[in-house]
Amino acid sequence: MQIETSQQDAKVRVSIQGTINEKGAEELKSCFKQLSLATVEEVEIDCGRVQHIGSSGIGKILLLYKALTSQGGKLAVVNLPGPIHELFTELKLDTLFTVTRQA
Repeated sequence: MQIETSQQDAKVRVSIQGTINEKGAEELKSCFKQLSLATVEEVEIDCGRVQHIGSSGIGKILLLYKALTSQGGKLAVVNLPGPIHELFTELKLDTLFTVTRQA
């Protein structure tokens, strides 16, 4: 799994490629911990090149959501492939933060 992070002003974009399994979830956690949430207003996670995400990966995204919203920030998970988008909507994650499907 590969993770690329870029920041422009108060917006951070996290691009993920590969499979988010147990090990990948720990990598995500490390990446999220490095974000300075006090200065970040919005985090966008681009999952356009993610083949699979397990429950531990979803858990790490939820922890980031909780930390962000406690600071007044927003989270968006974008470019989700069809099956992963369906999973996110079935879990009603789209009621917590923005979730968009791959075009």
